[in-house]
Amino acid sequence: MSAPIIPSKSWQDWKQMLHGFWPGKPKFTEDQYPSFEGKVIIVTGGNTGVGYETVKSLAGSTKAKLYVFSRNEEKTLEAIKQIQLEVAKEYNVSNTDINFIQIDLSDLDTIKPAAEKFLSQESRLDLIIHNAGVMMPPLGSKTKQGYELQFGTNVIGPHLLQRLLDPIFIKTAKTNAPGESRIVWVSSSAHQLAPLGGFYWEDVNFEKTNAADSLIYGQSKAGAIMQARTWTRKHNTGSQIISSSLCPGFLNTDLQRYATSFEKVLYSLFFHPRRMGAYTELFAAFSPDVKDGSHSISFGTPGHARKDIIQDEACDKLWDYLTEATNPYM
Repeated sequence: MSAPIIPSKSWQDWKQMLHGFWPGKPKFTEDQYPSFEGKVIIVTGGNTGVGYETVKSLAGSTKAKLYVFSRNEEKTLEAIKQIQLEVAKEYNVSNTDINFIQIDLSDLDTIKPAAEKFLSQESRLDLIIHNAGVMMPPLGSKTKQGYELQFGTNVIGPHLLQRLLDPIFIKTAKTNAPGESRIVWVSSSAHQLAPLGGFYWEDVNFEKTNAADSLIYGQSKAGAIMQARTWTRKHNTGSQIISSSLCPGFLNTDLQRYATSFEKVLYSLFFHPRRMGAYTELFAAFSPDVKDGSHSISFGTPGHARKDIIQDEACDKLWDYLTEATNPYM
């Protein structure tokens, strides 16, 4: 078994990495977001970190009906109450419609029940932001189904959720203007650390291979970019739907819960507040400058993904794997 190969970075790759430290102020902000009245949005992991800020911004600056898909009911309901208090204070908006549906993306058995609950309550879905994720847990961490935890949570779980929501999402898109319906896949600049072609298929769960935490995390974030690039091509929706990926930015968030104390100090010194990441996610969600299959970076700037992971052959290989892995849970 050969060791994973990480391609060298181009000058443009390095330039984009440096942009994460000095991104400038967001230019696409709340005053430019559409009303979205009568429309429905899902944000996974919207109870904490960047997801929390994204839900808050949506609640304060749009009239959409919002759903937070997350794992912990008690913490999420408390987060929703706090979001509503902050929205009333910061945006002077008090009639927010924020709802909770329980899901655990690391357990495929929970995903269909979550989708079915949503479908029992709604007849449309206009926007989904696949925000939830896990970063660098202890080596050897697994999902309930035995996948490497980041691969399972950041890639396989969202793939199944999207498949289950595709029918209502595509149906809704036909009633919207072209490009109004969108899927936002939250990736990371860490995709630059992924193996050649995005995935180390010789040992995709890293059960026999010693690899750096960053490479394993990077592989999962390459997956989000590949899903974004492939979704529209597989669904033949033309220009009606935009599926894109992003790196929200170099942010100091709860995502670093597994970091060492020293790393957390560095993050607090050099990384940006989590609220700024919401501007990147909502740039991908609403900006007219975002195109299907594109990749955005902090805090609402067009970026690029590593060339070897956006090739159709590499993307199709991942897509086929994910489809086979999730078929039993459909």
